[in-house]
Amino acid sequence: MTNEDLSPLALAGLAAGIVVVGVLVGRWVARRTAWAPAAGIVLLVATPLVPHVPVVSGFSLDDILPLLGIAYLATTVDLRRIASVRVPRLLLIGLVIVIAAGIASSIVNASSPTQALTMLLRSPGRYAYLAVIVVLVALAEPADRRRALVARSMALLGTAEALFGLAAFFLPLGGIGLEPTRKFSVLYFEVPGRIAGTLGISPNFLGAIFVLTILLTAGLAIEAGARRDRLLLWGSVLLQTLALTLTFTRASLGLAIVGLAVLLLLRGRIRYIVPVLFIVALGFMTTPSRAATPGTPGAGGPSTPVAIQRLTSDIPDRLALWYSATLMMLDNPLTGVGPGRTVEVAMSDPERYIDTPVGSATNSAHNTVLLAGAEVGIAGAIGAFLVNLAIALAALRILLLGRRENVAVVEAAGAVAVLGYLAQGMVNNLFNVAVAGVVFAVVAGAYVIRLEVVPSVDMTTARDGQRQRAPTGPPVEESL
Repeated sequence: MTNEDLSPLALAGLAAGIVVVGVLVGRWVARRTAWAPAAGIVLLVATPLVPHVPVVSGFSLDDILPLLGIAYLATTVDLRRIASVRVPRLLLIGLVIVIAAGIASSIVNASSPTQALTMLLRSPGRYAYLAVIVVLVALAEPADRRRALVARSMALLGTAEALFGLAAFFLPLGGIGLEPTRKFSVLYFEVPGRIAGTLGISPNFLGAIFVLTILLTAGLAIEAGARRDRLLLWGSVLLQTLALTLTFTRASLGLAIVGLAVLLLLRGRIRYIVPVLFIVALGFMTTPSRAATPGTPGAGGPSTPVAIQRLTSDIPDRLALWYSATLMMLDNPLTGVGPGRTVEVAMSDPERYIDTPVGSATNSAHNTVLLAGAEVGIAGAIGAFLVNLAIALAALRILLLGRRENVAVVEAAGAVAVLGYLAQGMVNNLFNVAVAGVVFAVVAGAYVIRLEVVPSVDMTTARDGQRQRAPTGPPVEESL
């Protein structure tokens, strides 16, 4: 569905309906859980359930639920705590750099105030938006309730997307929930399409969301005490894995399997990876078999499922995209070409930016750091790199603390999921896509970014006084 399929009145009515449903669901969740912040968290996690349908000036229907979620959280968490907590310094530095670079680039490269506003919302605004979500989620206390609710909500989201996607793939629904295959792909006319779920955008982003939901669902399954709960949760993991396989997103599938293996190894349950691998193989076998294309690996041999051929025969264009983005960044080192303008600039000079020595670059960078560099300059690339590094270090800290502290399984699963998402960001533009970025920000705020309390002068004085206090008891008389 696109905005061209709906009249302005229909779009306005649909937007109003989403607002009403969101408010009602938020109130119901808050009452049901007897915990006010639950409303905001659930609405943020539910973001992918609304398709991406542009409305006006960069605003789309899938922006409504996260804005409602932010509003709910902002009115239910203790915002005064911001003044007494310490945000990870490296993360703060990275955010300041990338946002400042984005503001400068938007002002310099825009040809009109309207375009400048669009650019500001697209790059620096997006980073600030995700940072606000991370902080608000991290402020939701108590932490145990926050982590449990996020994990359960993510498990429900992953299950719903998997059921919808598998129905779209196996049932004649007219292509709803699928992305058509591309002409030069081995999948072309061989499968109904690639599962895209309810998002209305590329399956790559649904794959990134599945990396998060699968790992958190597995964390819940490992932690579950009742046999029935374990079976249901592992069943959900397998269902989501099958749907992820049929998105044909290689990076997401590989990262999900590796992430599950790491989590299971940490908890001594590596044998549980066997049914997951069986489901992946089953997903491959559901696709038609054909002989490999001449000149590709496996040519001349027996026919193989096209899903397996895609792993080797479809040549990714990432090297060309990275090459083009790097050139664009070096050609415009101070302010880049402007947020959202990389494809436009490449089309204006195809000999330099499209026809690269490593292939044809017909899309944006598909790399979080290089995209920031091409759009807003070298400073933006440095800032984006520091943001990714800071979040990765925070996630690794959680995993390393697990050996010395009693870190819950779900918390470890969240840390592994965050690392997987960041890794996929090196081959996809995940921070610049609202729907995937919102879900990632919720997980990062719930499990990885810890807002540690800064000791105040009074607290320090009190501790020092306790250390220096004389022992209690009757006074000792001095001898004369």
